[in-house]
Amino acid sequence: MTNVNTPEEYREILKDSKKGSTIINIVASCSNVGKTTLIEGLIKELRKRGYSVSTIKHDVHGFDMDKEGKDTWRHRKAGAEQVCISSKNRFAMIKEVEEELALDSIINDISETDFIIVEGYKKSNLRKIEVAREEKGRDIITPRDKLIAVASDFNPLINGIEWVDINNYEKLADIVEKERYL
Repeated sequence: MTNVNTPEEYREILKDSKKGSTIINIVASCSNVGKTTLIEGLIKELRKRGYSVSTIKHDVHGFDMDKEGKDTWRHRKAGAEQVCISSKNRFAMIKEVEEELALDSIINDISETDFIIVEGYKKSNLRKIEVAREEKGRDIITPRDKLIAVASDFNPLINGIEWVDINNYEKLADIVEKERYL
């Protein structure tokens, strides 16, 4: 039996007890409620605790990461279906797809990491933390069996569901850390 005296020692023991990625889905009933800001704070807190973190962002409107006129943009415009760019400290791939990739497929492409934080994908079957702002409405859209917690500027008073202030990243990290070791 190991003697544990600090939260840091406890986390180190727990880290070795479960391998693989813990996937947490961050959703909201509407846009501009603070999902991205919450994710930034959560990532910083998890990294401070020594965890590796990856993210997946869903964009319902489509996106383009390339810059017009740059070499990778020119390669794509010429017809390349996949364009990679690599440097000593970063790698990216842009891939043209016929239809949206399944979330499971994207998750499987991520290298081993402690946490994968997914932003969006409201209809996924993943366990979720829902972000809400009182000014945007008090509706919680996540089914209770998939709801880990609600992060908001008001207490939604949902029996059996944890509530955390939207700016309390330490408490949010505690919640997702607990999810990892369930």
